[in-house]
Amino acid sequence: MDFIQISKTLFSSLQENLNLHRREKGLFGLNSVADKEVKATHLIDEVAFEVIRKELLELPVNIYMEGFPAIKTESAEFNIYIDPVDGSRNWDRGVGDPSFCLAVSPVKESLRFGDLSFSFIGGYHSHDRYYIQNGKAIFDSHLLQKQIEINTKNAAAKLGDAHAYLKPGYTATKAHFDYCWPIYPLVKDIRAIDNSGMDLCEIARGAADFSIECRKLSDFYNLLAFPILKAAGGVVTDLNGQDLTGMTFELEGQYDFIAAGNRMLVDEIIQKRGSI
Repeated sequence: MDFIQISKTLFSSLQENLNLHRREKGLFGLNSVADKEVKATHLIDEVAFEVIRKELLELPVNIYMEGFPAIKTESAEFNIYIDPVDGSRNWDRGVGDPSFCLAVSPVKESLRFGDLSFSFIGGYHSHDRYYIQNGKAIFDSHLLQKQIEINTKNAAAKLGDAHAYLKPGYTATKAHFDYCWPIYPLVKDIRAIDNSGMDLCEIARGAADFSIECRKLSDFYNLLAFPILKAAGGVVTDLNGQDLTGMTFELEGQYDFIAAGNRMLVDEIIQKRGSI
């Protein structure tokens, strides 16, 4: 099954339909529940679900989308997991690079993060696309108008040289700083932008060196870019430094994590926190 082409076609269809909806409705006010809800269902997700169902319904796959009932096919050999708008609040406000995130696994009773064999991330604003091709991580740059095989070989080897994505928001500031505060004075640069899918892809191509998610808010769908970062040579661990590759995942599970260009950064993060 050509998952690259399936993903590109679906991403293009979503871009067209979601942007049409946004032009009609405008910015702000697209959230279908009160802003105080942390993991709210956004109106734009409902629009996206209808597009996804129409585009993928004829394929022999199981479709899982955050916040919606699964669409299962008896003969399915693959599961497709989709977060249609990762960074919905950015989308509502017209900022950052909200993204389409898709990952694929075989159909198995028990699944591990390492079973995610394909991933596609597309930026709605940047038009950049990241995906797995023949086991390699590919960056399809809209700005450069070319496809580039990416890796993390040039990632910073120590915190003092590292660019970090650290996000204290979503009313979970205390949980974030309880874990991350010792790291703040040690790094070269700190930013808090965009969303987990794009964050992991930017680490994969060396635009950042690591990110930490420790707010007890992140779910499985925030890790759909896992295969891209792994294929690029990066690592994703839990907050104790255990690699997620061999860990089983649950669609409704909660996953705090460290994503980095190399193991050295993870080890230093763990070490510096342990020396508090």
